Amino acid sequence: MPRIDEEKRREWLRALRRFKYGIKVRAKLGVLQIICERVHTQRKGKQQWDVPQWEHDRWVTFLYTCIRDNEFPPELLEGFVKTAEVTFLTPNRQPTVDKVLDAVNQVCKQNSRALRRKFGVFVRGDNGY
Repeated sequence: MPRIDEEKRREWLRALRRFKYGIKVRAKLGVLQIICERVHTQRKGKQQWDVPQWEHDRWVTFLYTCIRDNEFPPELLEGFVKTAEVTFLTPNRQPTVDKVLDAVNQVCKQNSRALRRKFGVFVRGDNGY
Protein backbone atom coordinates (compact mmCIF):
# COMPACT_ATOMS: atom_id res chain seq x y z
CA MET A 1 0.00 0.00 0.00
CA PRO A 2 1.55 3.34 -1.03
CA ARG A 3 1.98 6.04 1.57
CA ILE A 4 0.34 9.39 0.95
CA ASP A 5 2.05 12.73 1.37
CA GLU A 6 -0.68 14.76 3.07
CA GLU A 7 0.83 18.12 2.05
CA LYS A 8 0.96 17.11 -1.62
CA ARG A 9 -2.56 15.70 -1.33
CA ARG A 10 -3.86 19.06 -0.06
CA GLU A 11 -2.00 20.82 -2.87
CA TRP A 12 -3.62 18.45 -5.40
CA LEU A 13 -7.12 18.96 -3.97
CA ARG A 14 -6.71 22.75 -3.90
CA ALA A 15 -5.45 22.82 -7.48
CA LEU A 16 -8.24 20.54 -8.71
CA ARG A 17 -10.92 22.60 -6.95
CA ARG A 18 -9.49 25.83 -8.40
CA PHE A 19 -9.30 24.26 -11.87
CA LYS A 20 -12.91 23.03 -11.83
CA TYR A 21 -14.04 26.45 -10.60
CA GLY A 22 -12.21 28.02 -13.56
CA ILE A 23 -14.01 25.68 -15.95
CA LYS A 24 -17.38 26.66 -14.42
CA VAL A 25 -16.52 30.36 -14.76
CA ARG A 26 -15.76 29.84 -18.43
CA ALA A 27 -19.08 28.04 -18.80
CA LYS A 28 -20.94 30.98 -17.27
CA LEU A 29 -19.10 33.45 -19.48
CA GLY A 30 -20.19 31.52 -22.59
CA VAL A 31 -16.73 30.40 -23.66
CA LEU A 32 -17.67 26.71 -23.61
CA GLN A 33 -20.86 27.37 -25.58
CA ILE A 34 -18.84 28.98 -28.39
CA ILE A 35 -16.48 25.99 -28.48
CA CYS A 36 -19.48 23.60 -28.46
CA GLU A 37 -20.90 25.34 -31.52
CA ARG A 38 -17.53 25.30 -33.29
CA VAL A 39 -17.04 21.57 -32.64
CA HIS A 40 -20.57 20.89 -33.84
CA THR A 41 -19.91 22.63 -37.16
CA GLN A 42 -16.57 20.80 -37.54
CA ARG A 43 -18.30 17.45 -37.05
CA LYS A 44 -21.13 18.04 -39.55
CA GLY A 45 -20.98 15.53 -42.37
CA LYS A 46 -18.08 13.58 -40.91
CA GLN A 47 -18.35 9.87 -40.25
CA GLN A 48 -15.53 9.79 -37.69
CA TRP A 49 -14.94 12.26 -34.89
CA ASP A 50 -11.65 12.84 -33.20
CA VAL A 51 -11.74 12.56 -29.42
CA PRO A 52 -8.77 12.97 -27.07
CA GLN A 53 -7.33 9.77 -25.64
CA TRP A 54 -7.28 10.97 -22.04
CA GLU A 55 -5.53 7.86 -20.76
CA HIS A 56 -2.53 8.55 -23.01
CA ASP A 57 0.44 10.05 -21.17
CA ARG A 58 0.52 13.11 -23.45
CA TRP A 59 -3.00 14.11 -22.42
CA VAL A 60 -2.51 13.21 -18.75
CA THR A 61 0.62 15.35 -18.61
CA PHE A 62 -1.13 18.19 -20.44
CA LEU A 63 -4.08 18.02 -18.03
CA TYR A 64 -1.71 17.84 -15.06
CA THR A 65 0.17 20.99 -16.08
CA CYS A 66 -3.09 22.83 -16.75
CA ILE A 67 -4.47 21.88 -13.33
CA ARG A 68 -1.18 22.71 -11.60
CA ASP A 69 -0.81 26.09 -13.30
CA ASN A 70 -4.56 26.84 -13.39
CA GLU A 71 -4.46 27.37 -17.16
CA PHE A 72 -7.22 26.79 -19.69
CA PRO A 73 -5.72 26.64 -23.20
CA PRO A 74 -8.14 26.34 -26.14
CA GLU A 75 -6.83 22.84 -26.97
CA LEU A 76 -7.80 21.57 -23.51
CA LEU A 77 -11.25 23.15 -23.56
CA GLU A 78 -11.89 21.80 -27.04
CA GLY A 79 -10.77 18.36 -25.86
CA PHE A 80 -13.35 18.44 -23.09
CA VAL A 81 -16.03 19.55 -25.55
CA LYS A 82 -15.15 16.74 -27.95
CA THR A 83 -15.36 14.28 -25.07
CA ALA A 84 -18.77 15.59 -23.99
CA GLU A 85 -20.75 14.28 -26.97
CA VAL A 86 -19.49 11.18 -28.70
CA THR A 87 -22.79 9.71 -29.88
CA PHE A 88 -22.48 8.28 -33.37
CA LEU A 89 -26.11 7.14 -33.51
CA THR A 90 -27.37 10.73 -33.45
CA PRO A 91 -24.69 12.75 -35.24
CA ASN A 92 -26.78 15.93 -35.25
CA ARG A 93 -26.46 16.35 -31.50
CA GLN A 94 -24.44 19.31 -30.42
CA PRO A 95 -22.28 19.11 -27.29
CA THR A 96 -23.85 21.08 -24.43
CA VAL A 97 -22.19 23.01 -21.63
CA ASP A 98 -23.71 20.69 -19.01
CA LYS A 99 -22.26 17.66 -20.77
CA VAL A 100 -18.88 19.40 -20.97
CA LEU A 101 -18.92 19.96 -17.20
CA ASP A 102 -19.81 16.28 -16.74
CA ALA A 103 -16.96 15.33 -19.09
CA VAL A 104 -14.48 17.39 -17.04
CA ASN A 105 -15.55 15.57 -13.88
CA GLN A 106 -15.41 12.20 -15.61
CA VAL A 107 -11.96 12.76 -17.13
CA CYS A 108 -10.53 14.00 -13.82
CA LYS A 109 -12.04 11.05 -11.97
CA GLN A 110 -10.83 8.44 -14.48
CA ASN A 111 -7.31 9.86 -14.47
CA SER A 112 -7.22 10.69 -10.77
CA ARG A 113 -4.55 8.15 -9.87
CA ALA A 114 -2.21 9.20 -12.69
CA LEU A 115 -2.75 12.89 -11.92
CA ARG A 116 -2.13 12.37 -8.20
CA ARG A 117 1.03 10.43 -9.05
CA LYS A 118 2.25 13.40 -11.12
CA PHE A 119 1.42 15.74 -8.24
CA GLY A 120 3.60 13.58 -5.97
CA VAL A 121 0.78 12.52 -3.65
CA PHE A 122 2.07 8.95 -3.44
CA VAL A 123 5.34 8.43 -1.59
CA ARG A 124 7.58 5.67 -2.83
CA GLY A 125 7.84 2.93 -0.26
CA ASP A 126 9.85 -0.25 0.06
CA ASN A 127 7.69 -1.96 -2.54
CA GLY A 128 8.95 0.43 -5.27
CA TYR A 129 5.66 2.24 -5.76
